[in-house]
Amino acid sequence: MSGGHQAPSPKLTFTKPYLMKKFLFAFITIQAFMSTAQQPTYMPLDHNNVSCLLDDEGGFFNNLQSGLAGYEIPKNSGLSTIFSGSYWIGAQDVNGNLYMSAAKYSAGGSWSAFHGGPIADASAYGTMAYANAYGDAIWKVSKQEILTHQANFQSPGYLVPTAIASWPGNGQANLGIAPILAPFIDLNHNGLYEPALGDYPDIRGDEAVYIIMNDNSYQPDGNQLGIELHAMFYQYSTGNYLNNTTFLTLRVYNRSNRTYYNFHEGLYLDFDLGNYSDDYIGCDPSNRLLYAYNGDDFDESDGGQIGYGANPPCQGVLCLSHPLESAGRLTGSMDAGMNTSFDTTAWLLMNGQNSDSSYWMNPLTNTATQFLYDGNPNLPNTWSEVSSNNSPGDRRGMLCISEALFPQNSTVCSDYAFVYDRSGDRLNNVQQVINISGALLNSYQSGGNYPCLSNAFNELSDETLSPSEIVVYPNPSNGKIQITWNNIQAKRLEIRSMQGALVYVESIENISSKTLDLTVLAKGIYFVHIGTQMQRIILE
Repeated sequence: MSGGHQAPSPKLTFTKPYLMKKFLFAFITIQAFMSTAQQPTYMPLDHNNVSCLLDDEGGFFNNLQSGLAGYEIPKNSGLSTIFSGSYWIGAQDVNGNLYMSAAKYSAGGSWSAFHGGPIADASAYGTMAYANAYGDAIWKVSKQEILTHQANFQSPGYLVPTAIASWPGNGQANLGIAPILAPFIDLNHNGLYEPALGDYPDIRGDEAVYIIMNDNSYQPDGNQLGIELHAMFYQYSTGNYLNNTTFLTLRVYNRSNRTYYNFHEGLYLDFDLGNYSDDYIGCDPSNRLLYAYNGDDFDESDGGQIGYGANPPCQGVLCLSHPLESAGRLTGSMDAGMNTSFDTTAWLLMNGQNSDSSYWMNPLTNTATQFLYDGNPNLPNTWSEVSSNNSPGDRRGMLCISEALFPQNSTVCSDYAFVYDRSGDRLNNVQQVINISGALLNSYQSGGNYPCLSNAFNELSDETLSPSEIVVYPNPSNGKIQITWNNIQAKRLEIRSMQGALVYVESIENISSKTLDLTVLAKGIYFVHIGTQMQRIILE
């Protein structure tokens, strides 16, 4: 784990996991507050039927002070489905050396892999300028605030609300920070965030929380990647399943001087569906889904945690932007491996291997697999915790995506959705979560309104593309080019500068090629974006 030591296993001597978890987080809290690192700043996102707690120190969905679960659904019910989540990021350099920033639980200080604020010059982290700007590296803004700002920013006496005025659109070059941070709508296209002139945050949903973190600013151990994480959690308030859904867009910026290979990004989740001593886990690779459900038909209250009672829900998380590299339940023996060699074990798990480097095996086919318990528990002759007749218990899981190459100064953007259902009995709820995931995935692949599809402010690497999907000729050119594409569902073509500024946009519905005259643009490197795909253009 980059930046410190891994917390002890949450199941060493306690018979009731709830009591143990409260002890663990009380212990971590004491340790964190004894350190000199900045402490987590917490902020709730609760615009629909979900109330989730977020922080800027590398974790999400947990209340550190109380040790209680931080993903409450329904809101104000005292019931929750997820105890805690964290980010796992790993990659290798050209020589195969492993770089890893990850933790099971995040508590600030040396327990965390990520810390609030952007990557900066090493000398800037301890300054008041950095602390004043990023001591609380978490921001929340609503769609209604933005609409009101749009309508009134030119009105005499209008005061820009704090949520919009404090939005971290601009970085600080004098501190070694990137010039553009959080996405915003730039009305005059000058590359500066100026809310007094009408600029406003570029969010999705009816309300969003934006978080900026890095793995380099506190006690670097030489194993960190030198990356910046931008997480936008957002929600819609609706009358359908979206009212029970929280979305996450995660952008990973490579601010190091290295090109990474075999980039892996994982979400580690400690599921607790009410009483967490009777849960199961499964995954559905075709829908890019990891989910937890109750191990029996009634979820009792136990150990101080309220149970859901009859017809307990199913809670899932799916990756919309990438196929899964691996997913599944992490067993106690896997936890034990992380306690002795966290970075190595976490890396192996993301690659479908156990801590002894042996491959995960599917007992039905007796073949290696990247997915544990990938069978639908509603169907016979599939591999699930139901068909395996496992004893229900406390369940942790992980899902992982990958990119072959992650060059310096590039970005990986990924979209996730946390989905929930409680419309019937426990296995019906599993099927409904699978159905919801399929519907969201279809929407995404049809060019829905998701952040990673717009690629705003991202310099994505050419290596994330299939070269045959966008062809630019000639390239380099004097500005007169022919662009052709295929198998891409998109409504418009965008061209952005190296800094992410939009310099050209045109509708491309029902066509697959375009001749452009870009001679009015300055010489340099630009990026053409069509849907989720991108290609670099060099103007000479």
